[in-house]
Amino acid sequence: MTDPLHILIIRRDNIGDLICTTPLIHGLRTKYPEARISVLASSYNADLLDANPDLDEVFVFLKKHQKSHGYGRMAMLWNRWRLLRTIRKQRVDYVILANGGMRYARALGGKQLIGFREPGEPEHRQPDLMALEHGGVTEHEVAKMARLGAVLGAEETMGATKLFPNATLVGKARERLVSLGWKPEKPSVALHLSSRNPLQRWPEESFVELAKALTAAGNLQVLLFWSPGAENDAMHPGDDGKAERILARLAGLPVFPCPTAAIKELIAFISLADQMICSDGGAMHVAAALKKPIVCFFGPSHLQEWHPWGVPYVALQKPSKSAADITVAEALAACAELQTKTDRPLSIQRLLPVT
Repeated sequence: MTDPLHILIIRRDNIGDLICTTPLIHGLRTKYPEARISVLASSYNADLLDANPDLDEVFVFLKKHQKSHGYGRMAMLWNRWRLLRTIRKQRVDYVILANGGMRYARALGGKQLIGFREPGEPEHRQPDLMALEHGGVTEHEVAKMARLGAVLGAEETMGATKLFPNATLVGKARERLVSLGWKPEKPSVALHLSSRNPLQRWPEESFVELAKALTAAGNLQVLLFWSPGAENDAMHPGDDGKAERILARLAGLPVFPCPTAAIKELIAFISLADQMICSDGGAMHVAAALKKPIVCFFGPSHLQEWHPWGVPYVALQKPSKSAADITVAEALAACAELQTKTDRPLSIQRLLPVT
């Protein structure tokens, strides 16, 4: 009896990148139902894979710049060394390089590396099995990952992105919101304030005006999301101050705070919303994986490469590539357009700016 095939996917970067890899994971599981399929994720994004039935194991690579994992520098390096040894002992059949990292991948001792051609590198520093060249910023990340799956004959790699909310956390999120006056039976729109890229950020004033318009337009509630923390934190800036100011101006309206310090919380709270309005980023891809229709603001990032995958969406991007230049009127028009694209439209009588 031979050992089952073992496939390891390396994806140690951002939230959206890993979410866009979940169709590849599912396609590999469909093609190889008896295989052992693992992912090497980072301490920043690994929680996205909780309860994913397509995976046998998730290895966690501690990120140097992430302090919330609780490891000091020496402990972090020791943990990385142990992780390397653990994976080497497993003698993985195929290591898939979802985001490069050839040198580290070689150190893992896999029998064959699958990846895209490494520009400027000699042949002996190229993957053993190379995927067909992708379209760069003109091709969606999910489609790029499908090219990697094609090397192993996995065809069903262009399906929906997938997340699996924790039922206990969803229950706690629901209880918290109900305690604040939220009505589960009424439709809710999620607004997400935060973005690491300044050009992706929408102004406070615009969020206030949009929330007023949405709550006046019908039987709608607003769930206000942001990344907790101080705005002047150099390592991990948050939007507590921005959210506090916005909530103060929306006092008395059905607007409910949803600060989410952890990915699991973000997934749980977004699962309770009906639709999402946000800038391009991790939260947008979370909403798409939870099948939420989306209005999204794009700054300088590439729309063809990173738009919401597999759900109805309306994307707004100005020639300036600054989200701040998107007007509230344009956002409201996009919300109205979104209702024509989904089989779950919200009952919105009017969508006009409120002064």
